[in-house]
Order: sequence, then C-alpha cells, then structure tokens
Amino acid sequence: MTDELPVRIVDGRGVRAPGIGPVAMVWLPVDGQVIAKIPPRKGNRRWLHETVGIRSPELDDDRWKLPRSSLVRLVTAAIDRYGFIVLWRDMSRLSQCTRACLEATGVECQCSCLGAHHGQDAAGWFERVGDAVVADRGEFTRTAVVYGPRGSDADAVVYEGKLAGERYRVDRASRRDWPAAAQFMCASCMTVRAAVWDHCHTHGFVRAPLCNRCNTRYWQGWRPQHGRATHSRNFDDSYYRWCPEHSNTRRQCSA
Repeated sequence: MTDELPVRIVDGRGVRAPGIGPVAMVWLPVDGQVIAKIPPRKGNRRWLHETVGIRSPELDDDRWKLPRSSLVRLVTAAIDRYGFIVLWRDMSRLSQCTRACLEATGVECQCSCLGAHHGQDAAGWFERVGDAVVADRGEFTRTAVVYGPRGSDADAVVYEGKLAGERYRVDRASRRDWPAAAQFMCASCMTVRAAVWDHCHTHGFVRAPLCNRCNTRYWQGWRPQHGRATHSRNFDDSYYRWCPEHSNTRRQCSA
C-alpha cells in the first residue's frame, strides 16, 4: 500500500489520509458471528436494524456482533455511510481457490487467493482499494482489505433523478438496475465525481450521488450554521429535494 491510498493498514490500525472521515472495521472469523467496530454515533443501532437489515444487532462494549449472512449488506451500507471499510478475514490454510470464488457475488468465502480473485466475474457494489495485508496465524491466514465504492471509467454526468422515489437498499437484488454513483458528478459540490449513494435517514429514500467529502461532511465538522466552513464553497444541499417526502412532512430530512 502507498501513502496515496485513502485508507492504509499500519500495525493493525486503519490510517486515514487527510480529509477522510472515520471508517468501519469488520472482522470475519473462520467460524461464528461477524464482529464490527463502527464509529460511535447516535442511531447506530437503528442504522444496523433498518438500513443493514439486522433484526437484533448485539452490542458488546464497543463492538457489534452480527450474523454472517449480513456481511455483504454491511459492507455496502458502510461504504455508502463512511466511504471505506476495512475487512479483516480469517481464511483456512487448507482452502482452495475454485470457479465458485471467481463467480462469488459477496465478500464471504474461504479461498487460497486471499480474496484477490473473489467476485472477479461479478459486478459488485464495492471494490478493493490497494493490496491485502497478510498475517500467518498457524491454522489460518488473516487478511485485511480496504474496500471502497465501485468506480466508473465513463465521463461523469450531472445527476437528474434517475433513482428518484427509490427506497434505499443494500442487497444486490434491489440494486441490480442501479447505476454506479461514480457515473455522476457529486450532486452537492458539483466539482468532483461522485462515489456513493446518499439517502434520507428519516424517510429511507435515495437522494443523490455524492463524493465522499460531501457525504461525510458532518463527521469532519463542516457545519455552516455553527460557523465552520465547508470543504467547498460550492456546497449545496438542494439535492435533499430528491427525497419525495422532503417538503410533504414535518419530519425533516436528515443527513
């Protein structure tokens, strides 16, 4: 990994580049539940329940114990929320890389390629950022991979409400016909390519594609009403209007 990467793994910790907000850390052991450490924030339980679709998220100290079946949804939702996620994965040393690995549609598998080929033949909603950090733990191998939003090679265009009225979802079936956020310019600052899909946390509708900096501005303290300047003088929150309930209810749309 290089210094240019937005998130690096150094001595077992996620080190962020300037301007990158807190990221989630997730551990997938060989067996048992997924262990997630997400940045402390009011509403985390509700986010795990309503957005990620976990019926009863269990908090143990500062870590969440979650079902293995939720892993792909958790990675997708966390990338939309934080921009990046670090996934620690323990893999059996006896595992074999097969065609099933190349055709995998999620991030959970046991294979000797250390995840390098995982999902290669499938259109995913996230992609690896940099190389895996590998540690030998005897009977299994531990890897740490940073995942970020899916990119696009096409010229970015202005978003015109393609997903207007769509409920925000993080499962693959619901997102099958969604374009990548990176196909559009950020609907907030309009100065860089978007990276993730923003949604209204109050009403649950997709709003617009945003760049990571605009999407995580509250993590960085960019609150104009508190006298703190935004990262771009072009910042505009009019994209809130893409929530169909924005002007029809007293429950204000949330960031």
